[in-house]
This record gives sequence, C-alpha cells and structure tokens, in this order.
Amino acid sequence: MVQPMPIRAKFYKVGSLQFISHLDLVRTMTRNLTRAGIPAWYSQGFNPRLKLTFSLPLSIGTQSECEFFDIRLVEPMELDEVKRRINETLTDEMKIVDVYQSERKFSDIAWAEYEIRMTSPKFSSETADALRELYTNPLTLVKRSKSGEKEVDILPYIDLRDCKFDGESIVINAFLSADSADYLNPEYLIKGAEQKLGITFDDPFTEFYTIMRREVYLADKVIVFR
Repeated sequence: MVQPMPIRAKFYKVGSLQFISHLDLVRTMTRNLTRAGIPAWYSQGFNPRLKLTFSLPLSIGTQSECEFFDIRLVEPMELDEVKRRINETLTDEMKIVDVYQSERKFSDIAWAEYEIRMTSPKFSSETADALRELYTNPLTLVKRSKSGEKEVDILPYIDLRDCKFDGESIVINAFLSADSADYLNPEYLIKGAEQKLGITFDDPFTEFYTIMRREVYLADKVIVFR
C-alpha cells in the first residue's frame, strides 16, 4: 500500500467569492478536487469523506491572496500537474498559485497581514490621523469568543504598520493576531472606527470598505508561513 503523501496548496479568493462562507468553500473545493481527478485520500467507513484541511477560516466579505489547504495523495502525481488540474476547475476569482510539500502546521500561523481600504467623501488626512491614534492606543470592544462575549482591549492584537489618506481612501496596513487563541477578525478595526470615531458607511455607492488578507507569518512577523 502506498503511503499517502501530504501536500499543501496556496490559493487566492477574491472578487465576488469573498461572499461565500467557509462551509461553501469546503464544499466547492471538495467537488473541484473530485472533478480534477486528484487521487486524494478519503476517510474509511460507510461515509467516506475527503481529508481536506484548511488554514485560517476567512470571514465573509474578506478577500485573500494567501489561503491554504492540505490534502494527501494516494497515488504519485507531479505537483505542477495537481495545480494545473485543479485550476482548470476553478474561476479567475479563485486560483491555486502554488502546490508543495511542507512540514509546518497551520497552528504555526501567528500573524496575518491585512490591507483595509475605507472610502468616503467625508474622509481626509485628519481622519487617517484619528484612526492611527485609535489603533495605537488601548481599544476596548465587545469581542465574541467560544465562551461568549466580553469586553477586551484589542490593542495587543494589532501591529499597525501604516495608515494614510491617499486622496480618495484611507489605506490601513496592519498585522493582526492570527493565533487560534487570540485571533482578531479585521472587522473589529471597522467596528472600533464606527463606535469610537462615529465613522459610518451608510451610502453603499460612496461609503464602503474592503479588506484583503495579504500574507500570513510566524510569531516573529518576519518569516512568511509556507
């Protein structure tokens, strides 16, 4: 019997696909791996299931350039061929960018880098200054967890790298904690701006924001997770 070979795929999910749930993503990728004829390992028993493991779940409304999933191959196949076959079943808004073998665990991910763009005709460089002050000082919000809701100072989970007004939007670059115990959803930065500064996004045509996960890192915030 061939020993299953673990492989990892890195992919992006952007555009309209930001609005599908994690469960929908799992279902979609499971079907596409089957359609692509990838010889992946299934569980045993009366209801075999594809052994498919994803990294950090992505919140609805967030795009990403650095999503990952692991599978195991039960038959030899070139990794470039795995990538090609899967991509033939996907859309332009979700593509595999790399397939490789890795010894790192998803639990090694400690920080995620995000770009958040807030757009409104009311914004200015003064708004960016206020947001920079907000994200670099104690910021107490009601945070949800498995044990319920509680007030938490989210400052320790934020490493703000840049916050500027580019003449049209406020562009925020930040590292947020991605540890399983202290994961910070980037939506909390929006929530803080709304609650503490009164920023609103009432008009969907002129007032809106976008969130893009750019990269994920180990605890040192230097080594890119792979």
